[in-house]
Amino acid sequence: MIKRSTLPRLGLLVLLFCLLGCQADGGGTETEVLLRYSPRVGGTYVYSADLVGYTKITGEMTVLSEKEGWYHVGFSGPLFGERYDVTMDISDRHNTDHPGYISLNFPDYPVGIGDEWTGEVPWYFEHYFVLDETPMTVPASYRLADIKQGTEGRYAVIEKTVDVDVVVDNLPFHVGQLGVRWDGEGRITELHEGYDASGKLMVGDVVVGINGQDASTAPARNALAEEHIQHPKGDRIVSLTVVRDGRELTVDVEKSIDLLALVSVGNMRGLTRVEWDIDRGFLLSAEVSVSEDIRFSSPTGGVFPIVDSYGGYSKFGYLEGLTVYQDSYGGGGVAWKLNLEE
Repeated sequence: MIKRSTLPRLGLLVLLFCLLGCQADGGGTETEVLLRYSPRVGGTYVYSADLVGYTKITGEMTVLSEKEGWYHVGFSGPLFGERYDVTMDISDRHNTDHPGYISLNFPDYPVGIGDEWTGEVPWYFEHYFVLDETPMTVPASYRLADIKQGTEGRYAVIEKTVDVDVVVDNLPFHVGQLGVRWDGEGRITELHEGYDASGKLMVGDVVVGINGQDASTAPARNALAEEHIQHPKGDRIVSLTVVRDGRELTVDVEKSIDLLALVSVGNMRGLTRVEWDIDRGFLLSAEVSVSEDIRFSSPTGGVFPIVDSYGGYSKFGYLEGLTVYQDSYGGGGVAWKLNLEE
């Protein structure tokens, strides 16, 4: 079984998108500062991120435009052998509605050392598998821990704390399934009654393409199956290119959207320590520690309805045969670090 990743790919990308522009006005006095994000439009900046014990990446942040205190920002770079390109809108309070982003909720007024403020930050858990589009947030508290003088000017040390006993309770999780299992070579070994694949595909068919993309290798099949089959949102029709009796043909199959589990997340404890350039107005570095408890419960009381398997891989394959699954994640110190490369 493949265990669930503690940092989903898109969640991982978003988590790292916290490096922001240059040339802001630092307000206040030597003991009080007005914290604002005000990047230079057109500027491009390099950042590096270290997911401790996992991977290290570098990328670029480009400030594309600004309107009424909101900045349209693009992030790009290599990740897992591919290239990502993502954009988001960020306010001058260093907030966005993009889940996973380090929102700082800068207050209206200047703050001094020891001052505190609060705000709401976007939150999600495996959002690709949650059909309810209602935005979710968790409360966060902030403290200006220190103001220091660096070689490039003043910078603030900000501590962000998240401490939530119950984040969500029985959140419905859905998964797309075709009613098909194939082996490590992509050869279909089993078809399940009641699913559209039964009667359209045949045991022995070899999957070599998914939605027009090459799926001739196991890594490609796994990634494409998760994106185009298991994700319940988007197009319900999946085009599988298979080899049957030496001939290649494409079969359109409608995926079923199955209620997979009810998910509860609690005991969320997070600490983010940020260094913020006051005079230039951008994030210099961040260290993030986080922990949480996760519980998956069967929606029927029976075993989790895991039907599909893609060469032994399934996003939620670790639930197969169980009625309840729970675990704790994080709690091992700093999870990831971010630094501006001057």
